[in-house]
Amino acid sequence: MIGKNRPQGIGWRRLPGLGILLLALVILMSCGEAGGDRLSRVLEASWASYRDHFISPAGQVVLPERGGGTISEAQAYALLRALWAGDEPTFRRLYGWTRKNLSREAGPGDRLLAWHWGLKADGSWGVLDWNTASDADLDYALALVLASRRGWRAPAGLPEYLTEARQVAQDILAKEVVELPTGKLYLAPGNWHAKNPPYLFNPSYFFPAAYRYFARIGFGHYWSRVHADAYPFLQRLTQNLGGIPGVGLIPDWVQVEADGKLTPPPERSSHFGWEAVRLPWRVALDHRWFGDPAAARLCREQFLPFFVKEWQAQGKLLAEYRYDGTPLVDFESPVLYAGALAVGLAGGDEKFAGQMAQKILTFYQEQGGQAYFVSPDNYYANNWAWFGLALYAGWVKLY
Repeated sequence: MIGKNRPQGIGWRRLPGLGILLLALVILMSCGEAGGDRLSRVLEASWASYRDHFISPAGQVVLPERGGGTISEAQAYALLRALWAGDEPTFRRLYGWTRKNLSREAGPGDRLLAWHWGLKADGSWGVLDWNTASDADLDYALALVLASRRGWRAPAGLPEYLTEARQVAQDILAKEVVELPTGKLYLAPGNWHAKNPPYLFNPSYFFPAAYRYFARIGFGHYWSRVHADAYPFLQRLTQNLGGIPGVGLIPDWVQVEADGKLTPPPERSSHFGWEAVRLPWRVALDHRWFGDPAAARLCREQFLPFFVKEWQAQGKLLAEYRYDGTPLVDFESPVLYAGALAVGLAGGDEKFAGQMAQKILTFYQEQGGQAYFVSPDNYYANNWAWFGLALYAGWVKLY
C-alpha cells in the first residue's frame, strides 16, 4: 500500500549463541509429542513477549518505526496471533481499540480500516490516512470470524465478531475488488485503486483461503469468483513479467493492462522482496485448510523448486531476490523462511519444511526477560517468524 515499504535492513540476522542454536535443534529433533511441546513453548514465550513489548493496555500495537503510531496491518496480525495463541483477553483489547480508532464507519462510512494512525500535526493522536490496505482488512475479517467460531464474545457496546466480519467482507468486495475488462476479479491494494486500467496490484495481499472461506459461510457469492480468478493470475505471474522469464517467484507489485498483460509497475518494486515473501504462506493455507489442488500445484511446481534449488546449492535462502532469481542481498531473514516452510508443507516436502522451521529457530533468542526473533523491536520479523512456526506446529486452525 501507499508508503508501506520495508526497511532494507529489517532482515539483518543477529547470530545466536551456541545455546540458542542447540535449543533450535533440540526443539525439532523429534516429530513426537515432546518435540511439539517444546515448539509450543517457543510460540507461547515469543507471543507473550511480543504482547508485552508491542501491545498497549488499551489494545494498540505501538510501533517505534511509526513514532508510536500503528498501521492496520499490525492490528490485524496481532488479532490473528492472539486468536491462534488462545489469548482471548488480548484479542478483546485489540478488537476494541481497532474498532474504535481505525474503523471508517465514522468517516467514509464503511467498516474497512484506515491504514495509518499516529501523531497528528496539531499534537493529537488519530487517523493520519483514511485509505485502506486490503490485506489488513482480509486478515481482520478472518480473525473476527474465527474468534466467533471459538465462541468468543466481543466487548460490551461493540458489534459481535461475526456481524463485524460480515460487513467488512462485503465492504472489501464493494471497494477493494476490481473487475478487469476481461471479466476477471482481483483484490486491489486498497480503496485507492485506479478506476480504469492499468491497475496496480500487490500479489502478497491475495489470500485465497480467506476468499474460499468467506464464500462458504455466505459472505457474498463474488468471493467464489475472486478465489477462482486468483490462481490462474498467480500462475502466470510466476512465469513471465513484461518479457522477463520467471523462475517461480512473484513480484512485490505488478501492473495489469486492460487486456490482462502483466508488466513491472513504474516506481514500485517488482522484486521478490519484503512484500512478496508473504504470499507463499497465504497460498499454502488454502491447501492446508481445504486441500485446494491449485494451491498445492502452485507451491509444488513454482515456489518450491526455486527454494529447494537455492537451499541445496547455498545451504541458505536470502531475504530478497530479483524476479529472475538473482539475489538482491547477502543476508537471511525468517520472513522468507516462513514462506518457504509453508510451501514445503503444501508442496508435500515435509523434510524441507522441517529444515525451514529449524532455520527460523536460529533467529530465536531469549535475553533480558524477552523472547523474540532477530531483535525485540523488529515488528515484521517477529510476526512472520511466529506465523511460520505456528503453521508448522498446527496452531493455524479454522476451529
